[in-house]
Amino acid sequence: MQEASCNVPGDIRATVVRILAYMGALAILAIAAASLFRTPSGIAAIQPAPPQPEWINVERPHPAFDLQMPELAADGFNYAILRRSADGARKDVLSWGEPAGGGPYVLVEIYRPGTASERFMDAPSEIAARIVGFTITDDVKPTGEIDSKFGAVSLVDFAIAMPGTHNGRQRRCLGFARPFDDPPLQIAGWYCSADERPVDRATLNCALDRLTILSAGSDPKVGALFARAELKRTFCGERNPILAATPERDVLVPIPRRVRFTGRFRPRVPQQR
Repeated sequence: MQEASCNVPGDIRATVVRILAYMGALAILAIAAASLFRTPSGIAAIQPAPPQPEWINVERPHPAFDLQMPELAADGFNYAILRRSADGARKDVLSWGEPAGGGPYVLVEIYRPGTASERFMDAPSEIAARIVGFTITDDVKPTGEIDSKFGAVSLVDFAIAMPGTHNGRQRRCLGFARPFDDPPLQIAGWYCSADERPVDRATLNCALDRLTILSAGSDPKVGALFARAELKRTFCGERNPILAATPERDVLVPIPRRVRFTGRFRPRVPQQR
């Protein structure tokens, strides 16, 4: 009994040593796990990617439409194609001048939606949605329509402030919108004068008269639409002092072949009476 009682403290010491060893091993594992999953101080936190823009500007666009306006050539011309990544919708935008420029400012947009179910809004809403980046000095309001080669075109009147001016200068604008159901397409835009004078409707009508197509791409219905409109072209502008005359289409005149005569040619002598 005495020998067994002497071994009890030794067993306790051994148990305590083993417990301390286990605890030390667990601490080492915890430190190793913490260092493994800890983000290194030299690596920055990953930031979420910025959202993609709704419309993407196509680089080096190949024009599909044309509108000759030599009277605005000095103000600068730009052709842009925008594609919507969500559904493939397309905008061909032709523009002359700048909102802060000294001359007229003209923009024509041919919009083809990505889905046939998309519906166009009324002309005031369509134009108001496109000029949100301007300072509007007079709200968009309907002002009748004109009869163009594309049919009846709804008009709106509005005015925008000229950037960089502090004397309240503004330019008067005449907006337009012409939607089509088949094919789904809309021709919209505006013609702004260089000052507060209103835009002549005949000037805008002549500009639309010169809008033609260069390539319909994979949509023959668009080409057919412009072909039908071309039959109603008036070639206006000959007497307009502001807008140059609409260029006429080239007409090939056949050159007659040289006539070859056979036999002798005898001049006719008038008979004497």
